[in-house]
Formats: sequence, C-alpha cells, structure tokens
Amino acid sequence: MVNIRKDKGFTLLELVVSLLLILILYGVLSTRLGSVAESAERAAMYGVLGQIQQQINLRLASFYIEGSPHKAKNLLTQNPFSWISPTAKHYGGEIQAGADQTLLAGRWYFDQVSRELVYRVQRNNNLKIQGDDQRNLRFVLKLNGNAADNQQNKAVYSIKIQAVKPFVWDIAA
Repeated sequence: MVNIRKDKGFTLLELVVSLLLILILYGVLSTRLGSVAESAERAAMYGVLGQIQQQINLRLASFYIEGSPHKAKNLLTQNPFSWISPTAKHYGGEIQAGADQTLLAGRWYFDQVSRELVYRVQRNNNLKIQGDDQRNLRFVLKLNGNAADNQQNKAVYSIKIQAVKPFVWDIAA
C-alpha cells in the first residue's frame, strides 16, 4: 500500500514563524506610522491657520481698497471660521470658556468668551505646550498698527495669528 501524504496546510512551526514575523513588522511599522500620523495632523493644523491668515489678508486688502482700514479692528471680535467657505472640515463650532473637557480631539473650536481659536490635539506625543494644558493649542488674532509714512499719515494695520502659549511640535523624520 502506498502512503500518499496530502499537504492541507502548514505546520505549527511555520505558523509560529509567520506570526513572529508579522508581530515584528507590526511593532516597527506602528511606531513609524504613529509619527507619520502626528506629522500629518501638525501639517493639517498649520494648513487651517494658513487659510485663516489668507482670509484675514483678503479682508484687510478690501478695507484698504474701500479706504477704511480702521475696520480692521472689527475682525478681532469675529469668528475667523465664519470667513472660510465651505466651513473647515474639522471645525467643531463655537464654545464657551471652560468647555475643554467636552472637546473632540482633532477639531477646531472658537472660544466666544476669550475670542481664541482652540485646536484640540489628537496626537501629542511630540508636542510640548508651555503650562499645564498639553491637549489644547490656543491662538488669538493680534492687531499691529503703525503710523504710516504716507501722505495722509493714516495707520497701517496688520493682523497675525499668534499662539497664546508658546509650543514646540517637533517630530523626528
């Protein structure tokens, strides 16, 4: 009688070796993909800040064209996300001061009381914010007014977005 062996799978040793290889690859890739995801979040945050700064610059330019640069001060009291059309994908809405515990990670908010832009960080492994709060990046609009050296001697205004507390978000490449 001929003993014919049919292979219907793999041995236990092959299974263990395959699982070990998968676990090692997962361990290596998970740390790398985590930093890639955090880097993408940081880039998206700076992208939204760039959109807001662009909207500020467009509004300031229109005020100068109208001949009423003094209207720049009014921008400081407005919600900058209302200027972006369509609304930013990760905009969570307006909040009142002290609502930090209800904020969703990876979302932007506008604090109506302090007039601050708040970004609730989702991945903060490489983020260092001065102070106790390590989850919320806060930004405020700052008005700079200088006496212009022009014929009418009018003030020249600029508005920039400034972090309320200094932060460093360094992600190793």
